[in-house]
Amino acid sequence: MSGYDIIAMAAALLCALAVLPGTLGILMLTNKIAADAAGARLIYQHSIKVLILSAILILIAIYQSTSNGSMSLALWGSVVVYTGVCIFGFLMHARFLFKPVRKPIFISVESALKKFGPDEEVVGVFDSTGKPYAFVTRLARRPHIVYQPDGDTPFIMTHCILSHSSMAYEMEGKFKQPDIIITAAMANNMVFYERSNQCAMTQLHNQLLGADFDRKLLPTIGVNLKTWKALYPDSQVWIRDKDWRDTFYLKLFARADAIDPDSPVLVYPLQNKLDDREAMKSFVLGVELDNQYKAYPVSIFENDHLVHDEIGTTSLLLVAAYDNDYIQIFNRNVEGPTLAFVSGKTNDYFLDNETRSQWNMQGLCTAGDYEGTQLERITHYNKIFWFVWADYHPQTTIFGRESESAASAAAA
Repeated sequence: MSGYDIIAMAAALLCALAVLPGTLGILMLTNKIAADAAGARLIYQHSIKVLILSAILILIAIYQSTSNGSMSLALWGSVVVYTGVCIFGFLMHARFLFKPVRKPIFISVESALKKFGPDEEVVGVFDSTGKPYAFVTRLARRPHIVYQPDGDTPFIMTHCILSHSSMAYEMEGKFKQPDIIITAAMANNMVFYERSNQCAMTQLHNQLLGADFDRKLLPTIGVNLKTWKALYPDSQVWIRDKDWRDTFYLKLFARADAIDPDSPVLVYPLQNKLDDREAMKSFVLGVELDNQYKAYPVSIFENDHLVHDEIGTTSLLLVAAYDNDYIQIFNRNVEGPTLAFVSGKTNDYFLDNETRSQWNMQGLCTAGDYEGTQLERITHYNKIFWFVWADYHPQTTIFGRESESAASAAAA
């Protein structure tokens, strides 16, 4: 075995070390490493240097061997392995599979209805000025990350297929020019790596691991297109063209039973024991306020489309409409007073007890003393799977069953 054979074998090994840790199959086995900021830096930044070094070494070995008149079997084998690793990386590396959308394309709601139909699920995002945007959920499942960079209030929308959670983050402060990519999934939720600040972050915990600041969350909801059009007819809907990776990823790897509410299948192990206070994949609204956590099962709206509650110092109004497809949470405190509300004569508005002003389902007062006032939307996890919410917030309470803890339920 010549020295060039050894160089070629070393190049193939270095290529594997640079490429394979960031590929989907390996990430599912080593997700804890990728979820760590140091591990993510190794996979997504330092690995490029290692890959370049391996390319130089394999080219030197090939050039010198061919210059001497022949290539040995060992060198040929190293070249085949090197090429195979590169092809596998091109198909499976998270850098390519989950490349964020940075130049979004928006169309009118009417055009989206014609293209996708009324039952297509969308994620609604409200920027810091309250302007609504919709994103086709099905198309967001693979990139997971969509930038909305235009205007004075840019933001990033993220969607996790495993937990059915969609969150949006305002691009401001130290997060003004973020560069985020998917690194892994932990306990059925996404982990990102933010290259500008060199830190990891989870979608469900608003934390940047290794950084000294939090992201500013924006309100989101999940509804179908028909409902969205009724609520926000003049808004725009994000779409994208499909490519071959959609078929490759969504059909081969995004198992339908993993996202089916009626299926008990989990992709990743839980951090804690399964909390059976609610059906595993039932939808809940998860709220974090004043270091308190509460879940509101969608089922509570079967008999009443207005629900009042308080968490810490915040008074809440939960509003459901359109057969409970639309559920939003508002702050009941308006310019000082805390209001209470009752249903109107029709299902498209409600009244406050104090002034009998009329409010629409979007939280805007359309008539009365408060006309023109918008209720503050409370940022929350809209229609997230119960088992994921409870796993990340084991101390969570459930509306109407506040005295019932996970431990007491398990003991019963």
